[in-house]
Amino acid sequence: MHLIPEPAVIVMIGASGSGKTTLARTWPADYRLALDSYRWVVCGDAGDQEATADAVFLLDAVLERRLARGLTCVVDATNARADVRRRLIEAAHAHQLPAAAVVMTAPLEQCLTRNARRPDNRRVPDIEVRRQYQQISLARPGLHAEGFDHVVTDDRLLRLRLLLQRAADRHPDHQDDVDPSEHARRVLARRFFGEDLAEAFNWTQLRPQHDPIGALTIGGEEITLAYRTWLPNPMDWGFEAQVPCLGGCPGPAWVPVHGPMDLLATYDDDFPEDVVRCDRCGAGATSREAV
Repeated sequence: MHLIPEPAVIVMIGASGSGKTTLARTWPADYRLALDSYRWVVCGDAGDQEATADAVFLLDAVLERRLARGLTCVVDATNARADVRRRLIEAAHAHQLPAAAVVMTAPLEQCLTRNARRPDNRRVPDIEVRRQYQQISLARPGLHAEGFDHVVTDDRLLRLRLLLQRAADRHPDHQDDVDPSEHARRVLARRFFGEDLAEAFNWTQLRPQHDPIGALTIGGEEITLAYRTWLPNPMDWGFEAQVPCLGGCPGPAWVPVHGPMDLLATYDDDFPEDVVRCDRCGAGATSREAV
């Protein structure tokens, strides 16, 4: 795995829908320079492409002022064009700071699927997503030659725990105001875990008569979650995270999670053993048939 030194200019490189913003949120908010945010500042619409030139002007101004103070900047934009990347590399080196490229590895079809879920004003035409993807694929072998001091793919970064910790610090564990009828929608993850973690969450299995399965994914790290709907009282329904079986079988085994603090404990293998149950061997807490 790879550690990016700080301070630095960290340049996210990926097509629309590749997960750049979700990964960028693992850095503190003041580090993040997002082109969409600056579009919103100048015109009130983060998706207004006509505001891009003004947004770039603001981004460059903030970048320069932060670099003059020796502060890390994470540039959250597609950065598919070589001239855009060159400007960011030159800005970093002008202040004797390294420039690091973080290349997203999501396949094209995943980018297209995520992009299609966006609101109308944030959705990029498919032809543009494909163009961005091709540009980045062609540029990737030559990023070191462009002047980047570090080039790393998102799956080589260990950033999930940082996002879990940040969510745990500001989002209390609770299950209030959860509508069980919405269990197959992202709003459920948002209510349990907070906005940032919800952006890293996707449902992976939604089958009739089975509990829905999803995953929190950041780069190469993942926590599998199931939303349990088998308890008699719908208000008792909730998430469980997959963990290794304490009895030593292949599992899956599960622990209940009610919020970011529980997710952080799961990541750190710091959960009470008496709450673990295995669907395969029956070890631990009360079991039931595997979903």
